[in-house]
Amino acid sequence: MKTQSAGKTHVGLKRKVNEDRILLAPELGLFVLADGVGGHRAGEVASQLAVTTMRDYWQRLRAADPPAFFRQFDESLPEIARHLLNSIHFANLAVFEAQKEPDYRGMGSTIAVVIHEKDTFWAANVGDSRIYHFDSERLLQVSQDHSLAEETKLQKFFPNLEAEKYFAKNALTRALGIAETIEAFINPIRPVPGDLLLLCSDGLTNYVEESAIQLVLSDPETSLERKTQILVDEANEGGGGDNISVILVQVEKEGKWDRIKKKFQVKEG
Repeated sequence: MKTQSAGKTHVGLKRKVNEDRILLAPELGLFVLADGVGGHRAGEVASQLAVTTMRDYWQRLRAADPPAFFRQFDESLPEIARHLLNSIHFANLAVFEAQKEPDYRGMGSTIAVVIHEKDTFWAANVGDSRIYHFDSERLLQVSQDHSLAEETKLQKFFPNLEAEKYFAKNALTRALGIAETIEAFINPIRPVPGDLLLLCSDGLTNYVEESAIQLVLSDPETSLERKTQILVDEANEGGGGDNISVILVQVEKEGKWDRIKKKFQVKEG
C-alpha cells in the first residue's frame, strides 16, 4: 500500500513554547507525534528526544542493522510490532537517562506512532496523544488514553464537578521518561484505499469535537495539507490553550497499472 501524508504543528494561542514534535518519514513507513508533558521542565527536549530516537531506530532497522531487543515481547506479535514496542522502549530510556541532567529532571513526553508494512499499519501510544482511523463513515480511536480519567473512569463518580473532570482528563498515568520501563498500547489497523489515519496531540482533541474532526476529514475535495491547517485553525478558534499537532496519513487508491502488477505477482508466486 502506498500512502500520502501531511503534518502540522502550532504553538497555539496561550503557550510561549511549542513542546510538540512531529515526524513524517514515509520512506521508513514511520509517523511519530510526541507532546512534551505540560508542567514538566524541558518538555520540548523530551519530545524531540523521543522523535529522534524513533527515527534513528527505524533507520537502522530498515538498513538491516536492527538494535537488540530491550526485553522479551509477546512472541505472538509479528516482528515489526515487537520492533515498534522496542523502539518506544528505546525512546523512553533516552528521555529517562537525559533526566540525569539537572536542567532536564522531571521532563516527560507522550508518544503516538504509526508504522506501515505491506497492508498493515501498527499503531502504538503512551500518554494521551491519540490515533484515529477514519474510513469515510466512522472516526474510530485506535489508541488508548493513559489518563486518570480514562483508566479510573472518574467522570461517573463526579458527574457535576467540572474541575475534577478536567483534572482527571489531563493527569497522565503513563508518559515517556517517568520510569525506566514503560508499557505501550499497540493495535493493528488494516485500512483500505482512501482511508485516513490521524495522529494528534490533546491540543486538538481538547478544543475540537470528534464530530467536527470527522466533518473536516470527510471532505474529498480538500487536500491533506489543507485539512491539517483547518484542524489547527479549529483548535485555535476553540480556545487554542495548548500546542496543536496533527499528522494525516492516507492510503492511496490503486491505479489500473498497480492492479495489473499485483495480478502478475500472484501468478508468479
